[in-house]
Amino acid sequence: MNKKILEKLLAEYEQKIDGILKEYGEKDGFVINGILWWNYYTRLISDMIEKIKKNELTEQDARQFYKEFGFGPKFYEKLFIENGLDKIVELFLFLSDPNIPPEQKIKEIVEDPESEHYFRGVGINFVTLFLTSFFPQKYVQWNIQTDGALKALGLYPKKTWGEKRSDFYLRINKVCSDIRNELGIEHMPRVDNILYCFNKGYIGAEIRKHDDRDDPIIVGPKKSENSHSKMQYLLLQIGNKKGYDVWIAQNDRNKSFNGEEFSKLCLQNLPSFTQPPTLAIAKFIDVIWFKRGTSNPIRFFEVEHSTSIYSGLLRLNDVKIDFPIPKATIIIPKDRKNLFDSQIERRTFKQSELSDICDCITYEELEEWFKAVTTAGKYE
Repeated sequence: MNKKILEKLLAEYEQKIDGILKEYGEKDGFVINGILWWNYYTRLISDMIEKIKKNELTEQDARQFYKEFGFGPKFYEKLFIENGLDKIVELFLFLSDPNIPPEQKIKEIVEDPESEHYFRGVGINFVTLFLTSFFPQKYVQWNIQTDGALKALGLYPKKTWGEKRSDFYLRINKVCSDIRNELGIEHMPRVDNILYCFNKGYIGAEIRKHDDRDDPIIVGPKKSENSHSKMQYLLLQIGNKKGYDVWIAQNDRNKSFNGEEFSKLCLQNLPSFTQPPTLAIAKFIDVIWFKRGTSNPIRFFEVEHSTSIYSGLLRLNDVKIDFPIPKATIIIPKDRKNLFDSQIERRTFKQSELSDICDCITYEELEEWFKAVTTAGKYE
């Protein structure tokens, strides 16, 4: 960590922040109704918790909170409310409990659709904004701006293969906490603000490194239908053994593997879990697991043997824009892991939060999972 560069960045921030707030404050969400964003959101959360304590919380209160809390478009207000008032109360109590570690909150609320605390309609951005607003001395917000700034500063942690985003957040938070301690900044939301201004180019132009994340799409060799079908077959069998209903892409239902016809092992019709235009896209996703007997999807899979990984991610992204996919996984040969890492980092997947819920599994790992379904926790 280069202290001189950080000190230079802080000095420029302190010199320019008044002008930045004046020019960009309202537009960028620095200032909301005349109040700095972290104070505004802390007040929103505190008001909700006070109503919960008094047993006065209403659906309208929850709806208004969802509209006001956080930056950018709100896609899932209907789903947020459909969780029910009791579940919303539980969400606030769980998030505001100082004794529950942040990685557990992210994992149970966002990553694990079978957790009792899983909450439809919110993502990691929501959870970490809550954490930094309610525990400003401990936690930083994590979003595309945080990532961009840390990468440009050379401080972005190196990801470990298979690492959950809930665990990776701890390392992001550690880096930001070190910045705070190094510079003597009063709280983590201020660190967030400095990183945001840096990534947006409001400060630090002369020290910013070139950051080109829009890599060209790399298309591999001719597709092997046998490998693709085998991976679908394994996913179909694992899903059935785990007690899920399984959907196979409409254009692959006439396939077979190991002497077994896909059409006899999967759902005959795609459950109507979202609006028709989105279902029209979802029916071509390679494999979807549903909670048995329901229209509640648990996990989405795309097998990318040699075609562009970007195309599979884009199909998942098109669904996620209209429906909060709980978890998605790309199945790939081992030699394509670096390509997946570069594609999932694209700005569009960060903005939609697909990167929050999408991971990848290699062919070898999927075969291992198939052989030991009952001990599959490593891949959950």
